[in-house]
Amino acid sequence: MKKTKKSRWPVMVWAMVVAMAILNYSLLFAQRHLYPDRFVAELFWRLAALAFAVVGALIISRERRHLIGWLLMVTPIMITVATVWSQFAEPQLAAATTLDVPLFLYVWFNTWSWWLLIGPILLIFYLFPTGKLLSRSWRWGIALVLTAFGLFLFLVTFSLEAEIGETARILANPIGFLPNEVIGPLLAIMGFFLVSGSLGSLISVFARYRKSQAVERAQMRWLFVACALFVINYAIGFLIDGYVDSPLGETLFILTVFAIPISIGIAILRYRLWDVDVVINRSLVYGVLTTLLAALFAGTAAVLSQLAKAAFGEEMQQAAAAVAAIVVASLFTPIRTRVEGAINRRLFPENIDLSQGLVELNANLWNWLSLTRILDSTLEHLEAIYGHEQSAIYLRRSASEYIAVAARGIPMADLPIHQASPAEQDQLAHKKGILNDEAKPFVLTTPIYLARRKGPELIGIVCLGKRKQGRGFSGGDIKTLSAFGAKLGEPIYALGASKR
Repeated sequence: MKKTKKSRWPVMVWAMVVAMAILNYSLLFAQRHLYPDRFVAELFWRLAALAFAVVGALIISRERRHLIGWLLMVTPIMITVATVWSQFAEPQLAAATTLDVPLFLYVWFNTWSWWLLIGPILLIFYLFPTGKLLSRSWRWGIALVLTAFGLFLFLVTFSLEAEIGETARILANPIGFLPNEVIGPLLAIMGFFLVSGSLGSLISVFARYRKSQAVERAQMRWLFVACALFVINYAIGFLIDGYVDSPLGETLFILTVFAIPISIGIAILRYRLWDVDVVINRSLVYGVLTTLLAALFAGTAAVLSQLAKAAFGEEMQQAAAAVAAIVVASLFTPIRTRVEGAINRRLFPENIDLSQGLVELNANLWNWLSLTRILDSTLEHLEAIYGHEQSAIYLRRSASEYIAVAARGIPMADLPIHQASPAEQDQLAHKKGILNDEAKPFVLTTPIYLARRKGPELIGIVCLGKRKQGRGFSGGDIKTLSAFGAKLGEPIYALGASKR
């Protein structure tokens, strides 16, 4: 059998997150003289960007084509680019009286780059949690947001004057031709499209919530609270002049922005948008990895900077940061391997025995218990752990047919013969569970089998319905239940039920 090539996407995405974190925080401290009154605010902006990056990387590393993951990555990339660019452009801009091409591009980017925060957030509201629009008719909302962005980009690019950041200096735009008289009306039109697109995104959240099922509703409740706070705070900024630039307005704006990735992350972790064990594992691994590499970079850069200054003078101090970055990059893979191994050994053991606490599976009791008692106790035990609504155990009658022998939460008479397709049979034969959130009455099917030298012998299946309170089954749950199938298969086989 041809060995499947392991995807490099997770490593590439997380390496980018680590690089952005190192660049943002190291350059922020190096440029703190540029923000004498705003250093704390800038620090929180970087923290918010890191939250976007971490949640986006979790999604992309699991499903690289999911639009929400990439939209979450836009904001940290924007902040990183602006931070790196400012390291070189700000000193020149402070002394400039005219804008050459490089300085104009820097000012131009800073003027409209806030759209790379607002735009992705509004689009996420339209797409969460599936990464797709509720229907094709909602494309008008995307069109409103893109039209507003296009108008603003047109104004920024071709207005006669360019405003230089917080200094409010005005310099001539070398490619500007729009007179000041048309700026106001065009800004009003842009505001109309932006507000309409924002309201449309909020309406989309309500509409999707009404049509969604239990698990999706549980995911959306978190985002609904976050997006409601964001839209309300953003609308206040349009209504009250100077609110956005005030300390209170900026603090609340950062907090509402920060709530967006946090709510999405909670929805993923708590309500199984994807495998919860993978998400938690990657969060721990790369969280620890980011901290270690950032500390290693800071320490290496400080030591090399002092050595370079003593040996070659102050001119070579800046080269120390480049050398430190190369050192950290070369150590990324070995450090990641060690951190991942240590966390997996201590927090994610490979074998979890689900049969613990189920006395009926003790081999010494098989002669004293009926098969019915063992199966009923098994279903009761699983319900206490997973909290599902219905459950049943089927035993194999032929190659693809299974008959129900025990049930809980649903009458046996309502359970027809289970017909497994060839694809399902192949998955079950390889000790893999089958999850289908839309199936009724059971959403999860896991195998009951006997461990044989030539491969597992399939003798039945365990079927579980939807869990209560909108929770789902994670990949870890499926693996644990599949392993439990081997323990359950032993008493069933010993009592002769597999031969019926």
